[in-house]
Amino acid sequence: MRRSSVFYVGLLILGACLVAASFFFDNEEFKAVSGTLIGIGAGSAGLSVSNLLMIRAARKNPGHEKQIRIDYHDERNTLIRNRAKAKAGDITQWLVMAIAYITILISAPLWVTMAVVAVFLIYNFMSHYLIFLYQKNM
Repeated sequence: MRRSSVFYVGLLILGACLVAASFFFDNEEFKAVSGTLIGIGAGSAGLSVSNLLMIRAARKNPGHEKQIRIDYHDERNTLIRNRAKAKAGDITQWLVMAIAYITILISAPLWVTMAVVAVFLIYNFMSHYLIFLYQKNM
């Protein structure tokens, strides 16, 4: 869903403010807060700039924007997109397990390993539930 350019300009300003606010937390105790503010601020600023450039390009060439919208809703492209997402999910599943093994090898705290394993299990339970749901409905 594309929002208006006013939304992205506001998000860009908010991102810049978050990055600027991170400099007030230069104490060692608040290093995590500073890093979080920089991450959120830089992410929202990058997202805003990207979407503002896309909105600008769409205004310059409305025919191209319409073709992109048609291609996005095309049945074949939807099938390709869903198949790619499923394959990426399969690959990500094994990457999550690799991260779990890495946390064991580097002697990370147990809760980190358990959190990664929990993500793996949630993914598998969700995929089996969705398979059951789709088989029931289709």
